[in-house]
Amino acid sequence: MKPNYIGIVGGILAFISLALPWWTLSMSTTGVPISVDVSVYLYQVTTAGLTVTMDVWYAWAALALAIIGGLLGIVGSVTALGRKLLIAGGVLALLSIIIFAAGLQNELSKIPVTGIGLFSSGSYSYMGVSLNYSTYLSFGFWLALVAAIIMFVASRKKPAPIVPTPPPPSVPT
Repeated sequence: MKPNYIGIVGGILAFISLALPWWTLSMSTTGVPISVDVSVYLYQVTTAGLTVTMDVWYAWAALALAIIGGLLGIVGSVTALGRKLLIAGGVLALLSIIIFAAGLQNELSKIPVTGIGLFSSGSYSYMGVSLNYSTYLSFGFWLALVAAIIMFVASRKKPAPIVPTPPPPSVPT
């Protein structure tokens, strides 16, 4: 059986999405030129100079689903069970972004600042300092969505049978 290169690309993109941030909060002040970005990866929350405490159970769940989905996408592209494994990989990649978005939104609803969500922007005054913020789902999230779509597309592709090449003609001696 010939490999399904579209499915392999989908699996690889699922793995690349793991190395990229899935959500970002950008903050800046109006008076003093200070800006801080908080990025949520599936395995950590990073920022410069601030301590961020978040319960990221949803990120760990999404990480596991994305890894398994990527593996199924690649394995399904090179085995006889290709179609079923590619569909399962696409479903798991899709579930990873749904669980991440739902879990993150639940966690953000616990923040005492109203209005912070998956996509939001606004300002917040704290001790006389005005903070402007914007939040958005970042590259890793969207790449995982693209990986899921590609795996679904690859599952629709009919496998091309390998046609054996005839032996070369014999040369009379």
